[in-house]
Amino acid sequence: MDRERYSIRPFAETDYDEVARISLLVLPEFPETAEDARRWHEIITKDPSRVMRKLVVEEAGSGSMVAWGGFTHTLFNFDPNKYYVRVVVDPTHRHRGVGQELYRRLEEEAAERNATCLWSNAREDDQSSLRFLEHHGFVPTRKTWESRLSLTDLDLSKFPDRSNTLTDSGIRITDFAAEGAKRLEVRQRLYELARITSEDVPRLGDYSPVSFEEFVAIDIDGSNVIADAIFLACSGEKYVAWSSLQRMRGLPDTLDIGFTGTLPEFRGRGIASELKRRAVVYARDHGYRYLVTGNDSLNPRIWAINEKLGFQKWSVLVQAEKLLRPT
Repeated sequence: MDRERYSIRPFAETDYDEVARISLLVLPEFPETAEDARRWHEIITKDPSRVMRKLVVEEAGSGSMVAWGGFTHTLFNFDPNKYYVRVVVDPTHRHRGVGQELYRRLEEEAAERNATCLWSNAREDDQSSLRFLEHHGFVPTRKTWESRLSLTDLDLSKFPDRSNTLTDSGIRITDFAAEGAKRLEVRQRLYELARITSEDVPRLGDYSPVSFEEFVAIDIDGSNVIADAIFLACSGEKYVAWSSLQRMRGLPDTLDIGFTGTLPEFRGRGIASELKRRAVVYARDHGYRYLVTGNDSLNPRIWAINEKLGFQKWSVLVQAEKLLRPT
């Protein structure tokens, strides 16, 4: 990196808009607004045991940001010695050593915090970024991808309504708003369902459940949450499955399926398929053009449901890991 042209400094509160701009250039399929990034930073760092560290690169002549990077603890697979690291460089400033120097600084700081492992990812079709990870010792572990369903020409006759069949078997379908989204008991029951159904979701590292307060901040009170688009399946008073839709501020014509999960003893009965069908109907009836959802190569069961509904792979990410020292 030309140190006369570029300089690295700590992230400042005023940098969120530029970070969002550069990130959108590199990953337009995963838009993160300044508001999203600021709120996620607050959630992560509210617990003093968790770290989120960011650096930015400025061009000396213009004073404009040309890259940013950071490492952070994660929520659902928290380990005090493992961090997710990301380096994002404006495409017009690539291949000038900016990303190399930025990553060197980040790894050095993470190692000083006793990091044993770093995680990262890159788009499968971005060979430059994949080579960057390989050069720095990252090893691919699996693939995840965003899938998208077009709602404008959707033929819903392909998706049978299983409501009556499920009702006959004792399963009631409802939504979070109808249950009483502000009621503490309802929130706690949804949290317990989410905690259990998240256990076997594929991830880097080991599962660590978030606290009830964090779950509320992310999945209940978040500004992207739609209470009547959190669909629930009940057996008596017990919540046994759920599927949620969330707004995407960076894509106003699109809704995201945030999570779908079923208690192990209720799987294989078509409950998740019915909840996802309702999500598709909700998105279409409310005028959205697309529905997107994340999938993992280690979770073929959920991908089979999405593929049957008509979702198609949109953007594939290669997940990678680097061991800094033996654990």
